[in-house]
Amino acid sequence: MASRSRAGSRPATARTVATSYEGAASWVLAILPGRGTGRDVGVVALDKEDGQVVVTQFTDSTTWVKTLHLCRNKPPDVILLPQSALATPRYALAAESEANEAAGSASPEAAMLVKGLQTEFKDVPLIGVARKYWNEQASFEFLTQLIVHDEDRLGVLTACKPKYYALSAICALFKYLETSYSLSFAPKTLKIGYSALEGTCLIDADSVKNLELVSNMLNKNSKQHLLGMLDKCCTAMGTRHLRSNILSPLTEPSVIDARLDTVEELVKSEERLRAIRKALEQLKSVDLDKIVSRLLAAEKRPSTGTRSTSRGSIFPSFQSSTDPSSQIASKLDYLLSLRNFLSTLPTLRSSVENSDSIILMQVEKVLQDDRLEQIRAVIEENVNPDIWKKGDEKRSSGRDANGGRHARLFAIKAEKKRLLDVARETWRENTSDVNDLCDTLRDKYGLEGLALVQGGKGSAYVFQLTKEEWEEKKGEIGKAFTNVNVLKKRVEFSSLDLQKRNARLQESEQEIYLMSEEILEEMFQEIRGCVACLYKCSEAIALLDMLAAFADLSAKEDYVRPEWTDTLAIKAGRHPLHEQFRLSDGSFVPNDTYASDAASFQLINGPNMSGKSTLLRQIALLHVMAQIGCFVPAAYASFRPISALLTRLSNDDNLESSLSTFASEMATMSMILAALQAHEGRRCLVIVDELGRGTSPEEGVGIAFAIAEEIIRSKAFCFFATHFKELSIALPSRYPNVVALHLETDVDEKQPDFSLTFLHKVRDGATPHTHYGLELAKAVKLPSPVLYKARLVSLTLESLAEDGRKRSSEGKLVRRRRGLLELKTRLREIATGKTDDAGVLLAQLRQLQKETIEMLDETMDAAQDVDVDVEAEASKTEDAEEIEEVIPSAAGWRVTEIKPEDLSLAGTAEEGTVDEEDEEDMLPFD
Repeated sequence: MASRSRAGSRPATARTVATSYEGAASWVLAILPGRGTGRDVGVVALDKEDGQVVVTQFTDSTTWVKTLHLCRNKPPDVILLPQSALATPRYALAAESEANEAAGSASPEAAMLVKGLQTEFKDVPLIGVARKYWNEQASFEFLTQLIVHDEDRLGVLTACKPKYYALSAICALFKYLETSYSLSFAPKTLKIGYSALEGTCLIDADSVKNLELVSNMLNKNSKQHLLGMLDKCCTAMGTRHLRSNILSPLTEPSVIDARLDTVEELVKSEERLRAIRKALEQLKSVDLDKIVSRLLAAEKRPSTGTRSTSRGSIFPSFQSSTDPSSQIASKLDYLLSLRNFLSTLPTLRSSVENSDSIILMQVEKVLQDDRLEQIRAVIEENVNPDIWKKGDEKRSSGRDANGGRHARLFAIKAEKKRLLDVARETWRENTSDVNDLCDTLRDKYGLEGLALVQGGKGSAYVFQLTKEEWEEKKGEIGKAFTNVNVLKKRVEFSSLDLQKRNARLQESEQEIYLMSEEILEEMFQEIRGCVACLYKCSEAIALLDMLAAFADLSAKEDYVRPEWTDTLAIKAGRHPLHEQFRLSDGSFVPNDTYASDAASFQLINGPNMSGKSTLLRQIALLHVMAQIGCFVPAAYASFRPISALLTRLSNDDNLESSLSTFASEMATMSMILAALQAHEGRRCLVIVDELGRGTSPEEGVGIAFAIAEEIIRSKAFCFFATHFKELSIALPSRYPNVVALHLETDVDEKQPDFSLTFLHKVRDGATPHTHYGLELAKAVKLPSPVLYKARLVSLTLESLAEDGRKRSSEGKLVRRRRGLLELKTRLREIATGKTDDAGVLLAQLRQLQKETIEMLDETMDAAQDVDVDVEAEASKTEDAEEIEEVIPSAAGWRVTEIKPEDLSLAGTAEEGTVDEEDEEDMLPFD
């Protein structure tokens, strides 16, 4: 069935941060790309850790951006593809002959997908599965047979049935598991869900790495990243849910607001938050997802001739040993953990009672499910209620070095099977024999420190002495003992008599386990009928744990609730990682950020170390925090929901792909431009830091300018940090939605030594300091003649450029267009604002009128001074076609209707200008 897509083999190496996101590769992915130009692709993913299955289908771009993004979010251990998609198909299923496989050649589109997967996941095998196993009908049979019977079942079946590619991949996945891992699942036990990518935000691999979302760039073991900062979760389910949300934030404001409502309620109710977190603390050692998957997975024991795989087991805890008693002991452990979990639910349920938020009410409803009580009753009926107490007594008496072993052996009530009591009595006698032997040898050789120790499940007993006592008695006792193992501070050893007694003890243990297995299977049959409520319970607790962690952090750090508008507005925003981990000396300087349709593209200048990169990362991180439902570090924050976060932040060479700095820049920007086409531009946030630095200044400016124009036309919010002052001159003069900003610094150029003072505050306009690079050069003590010559040349070139700019009146025309576009935006903001005070609104409108009149007066002669191509200029300001009346006349003031033709930003078609009288008519009121 399976073939690796690489010729030859090599040892597996550690995955890169960009590939794995520092997450364990635990997913088996089946990917079926569509044929033709539609770019439809179906993906089915199974998590080896908790057994959940995710099905999805979507339309991708030519570069397969969405598919690669999904694969990164679910770090794969194995990727399954149709054999025809791979260049060299080799195998059919184990029972099939290669001669019967009629694999076609890979299409160019599929070949590009395979190449992308090989590049992103270098150490993950791409397995070819025969095309006949990508079967829609067989897949639907698998789906209807395995999916749990809960209220979501019908919705999942309805969503999957028309999705041909996603549905067909299900059969390939389960056939692969059955053939390669001898793995099958009991009917109605798998949590299978359909997930649409439309509701999540795309974040590419470079952005995840450079923004330090789930790992630290400098130290992979460090917790100084966004996940490490936000992860105050008490449970493993909560941490997994948080990580998944950070990598794929939500995009629907109503869903996010439901989360924010919950966080707000918990922030305001300290007592409720404390009660919830105290209840969750009791579940710290419980991973319900793993418990359910281990209890209900039905793995076949490998038979002779079954093809093995080098990739390990799907569920290692069960297949690590071929000893049936070991597997039964594992299931008993998980069963007892499930019982302990169910016993904590009443406390958790009471902590969310009588809440106001929708999510807390839904969690309460899930925890009140009668089926949870049915499962608890089944366990209580068959499991000894005082088993852990007995285990503790054994541990405290020193008669049993492993209380957990005692708990497993005595877990099932004796009355459920009469022979269990007999087997357990035999086990007690054998255990007593082992302890008696230890007492005898202690007295015989005078070994006061002699003790019995035992390893894990099913391990034999050995004797143990301190290293000092062993050295003292070695000459006397050395020949009486075998299998001597000298450790750092102690010595372990055995004897022939102990080995015989161990053998009898292990036989009695296996007999108990085999008898217990029959009772276990009966219990599991009853539990499987209620398994859907366990999956629901896990999801509810994971979400509750994550939101409680958000509330705990938000309350302690004075965060604010974000709002959803058409603008990006952050008042006194703070970098969350800098603030939390104190990454810089001194106090962090908050900054304001504002972006709208009238200021969608923002050029940011400033010297190195002034804070440009920190500001860019801050904006992106706050956006991610807001869209996962967390409060943000700011005095006020409003965001426009985005469906793609696209960044170019690093300027390092990409050694893995053999790309130079410039080539790496271009590869990333190509991905960004493709993603802007795949998504609606207005729903994207683009962050670019010093694009074009890896090539000559002339080429860098040209490429940066061309790419910037594409981003501007997409209407995405973009923050573009650059040292190219040409961009700060040319782009704002051509596009009214381009704004120049700079990071403020104080410079005393007359000082012979370094004289830059970084204030780290964002100010309007391009930086007034054009020679800050020369100031930084002073810091490294360049020779004075070199600095003098550099300054002379810089001043000469700057003077020539300034003369050319002064001779041009085009800047006034652009300012005029920008002013009118800003007028539209501000009127909309006033109309949709929450202020009801008529006096405040009137003052705002009068101030806006005054500013607009001043702008029109200052730019009145612009159109007459410049010969403008009206049609070309109009194409740059497409927003003019969208202008509509935004202030309702019912407000009580006389409002003049604002028409698109009145606000034509390029003037009339004949004159290329706007008459003075017409401009006065544009004002919203007298």
